[in-house]
Amino acid sequence: MAEPLSHIDALLTRLEDRRRARTGEKAATDCAHERLEPALIPERVMVCMSSNVLAPRVIRNGERTAGRLGAKWYAVYVATPQARRGRLAPCDSDALQRNIKLAESLGATVVTVKAERPADGLIAFAQREGITHVIFGQSARSRWELLWRGSTISRFLNSVRDAVVQIVPFHDQRA
Repeated sequence: MAEPLSHIDALLTRLEDRRRARTGEKAATDCAHERLEPALIPERVMVCMSSNVLAPRVIRNGERTAGRLGAKWYAVYVATPQARRGRLAPCDSDALQRNIKLAESLGATVVTVKAERPADGLIAFAQREGITHVIFGQSARSRWELLWRGSTISRFLNSVRDAVVQIVPFHDQRA
């Protein structure tokens, strides 16, 4: 009679060993999955603000995007040496002030960045603040100017590869 009990004990011991091995495997697998899961990165939206009279469309688009994402958002104006506020044409200066007031009224944190070139200021700000979404307005420059001076959007895309970039046309394409 002692024989069957030792056989059952041996079975129970083997089952317990398997359970422990599986638990250890599961724990190792769980740890591996925990390491592979990406950390949640807070969404941050940057709207590239200008003195263009059509920029409110871009600002409103940024506000909607930030609202959908539940994100903090920034309206960023780059003051270059050629376009410092005191050196802007009066109509551009007025448009810029209206754009700033609109962005503030919609909940943006308005930031003015000084840089030699607009792309440099936008790239530095996006990298420093961990921007995940960027909204540009369509360039008002001619194709020749873009070829001659380069594209702000192209320079940005080449430098900031981990942000979603959206370009809002200034003119309604549906008309």
